[in-house]
Amino acid sequence: MVLRDFQILFDNPWNTFYGGQTVTGRVLVVIDSTKKIRGINIRIKGEANTAWTESKSELNNDGKYNDENQMVTGHEQYFNIQYYLLGGASGVEIQLPPGEHTYPFSCVLPPNLPSSFESDLGHVRYTVKATLDRPWKFDQEVKTAFTVISPLDLNQERGAAEPVNEELTKTFCCLCCGSAPLNVNVILPVRGYVPGQVIPIRVNVENLSNVTVDTVKFVLRKVVTFTASLPSHATKKVKIVVSEIGKGPVEAGATVHWEERLTVPPLPPSNLANCGIIKLEYCIKIEACVSGWYHRNLKKNIPVYVGTVPLTSYQPPIALPPGTGLKPDDYPTKLADPTYGGYPSGYPAFNPSATAPAATAPGFVARDQSGNTMPVAPPPLPPAMDMYPNLPPPSYAESRYGARSIRERGESEHVLGARNQFAPRYPVYNFAQE
Repeated sequence: MVLRDFQILFDNPWNTFYGGQTVTGRVLVVIDSTKKIRGINIRIKGEANTAWTESKSELNNDGKYNDENQMVTGHEQYFNIQYYLLGGASGVEIQLPPGEHTYPFSCVLPPNLPSSFESDLGHVRYTVKATLDRPWKFDQEVKTAFTVISPLDLNQERGAAEPVNEELTKTFCCLCCGSAPLNVNVILPVRGYVPGQVIPIRVNVENLSNVTVDTVKFVLRKVVTFTASLPSHATKKVKIVVSEIGKGPVEAGATVHWEERLTVPPLPPSNLANCGIIKLEYCIKIEACVSGWYHRNLKKNIPVYVGTVPLTSYQPPIALPPGTGLKPDDYPTKLADPTYGGYPSGYPAFNPSATAPAATAPGFVARDQSGNTMPVAPPPLPPAMDMYPNLPPPSYAESRYGARSIRERGESEHVLGARNQFAPRYPVYNFAQE
């Protein structure tokens, strides 16, 4: 007997959900001859894990210190649902005939889940594993991951709408004399942005010193704090560059005015609400890099927020889908395309009047028990979207910084799909580029 195909397929083409929504899909099994099984088991779970190595010194019996490495870990479980799609654990054998078999599954997600997050030192991850329970043989398993998004409405986030006006100043010493100051003024319209938005950074540099500023850098960074509890409590903070631009030079005695633009890529929302072992923050680091190894750079971190719903008080023009004839004022009355910005590659275009997709892509087709094609609904809108009828809904794009293997520590290397790289998808808004 050869297992021709064994995979997990979601009805939602992005594999992306919000807390409280229902995850639906099916397990596909294709065999070329009769197969004896006890059943087909499905396990859907959500959890967070952290792990890294810490160095420590311990005093030995000789009064000397030995350096040792110790693995520290943290764990949180949000839900763990397991049941049989076919058969059971009673031990009664089932004869599975040759051919293609599909078994639907569903799971209602708890309402308050943290957003999916992937990194080298920890993750918040949601997975589905299907198991062919075989008597007197090794079980066969397949595994895949899906994205959960915890909405962060910037309109409800305190401080997100605040403008930024930072004054940075520094003098440089030569022997016992101090120079005239280097002054850098940084202005942001607000602190809160969503993926797809451009952060306009106005910079005024007044270099009254006698030192040349080689470049002024603007760096969007993730600041992640990981917490472990076993075998002892430990924390680790990591700063990760998301995007960076720079401009210069500014000669001694010169004054310049710039406006730089940082585009926010697909990113998880700030804070990772409801996760107790991973904290996520964002900041823009401003650094004036000066000539001379003996001079220190002028730098400052400006905290910013990344959300899932943009500020209504600060919103650039929307980029309307081409060929639709829509105008910005149409959004309160027109049926919005929940896949605004495009479906995943190979998925049929949105058609609100269609009873089923006109074309299908592998892995995106839902079927009933008779094998008939069923309409596949686009993912529901973020929970707060109904409060903003003029705002077109986002598309969903993979993070460029989070693709990781979903194989767990101690998990068999024979689990199908466990070695696959998974990157969560996050909401992205298609704003017009000015």
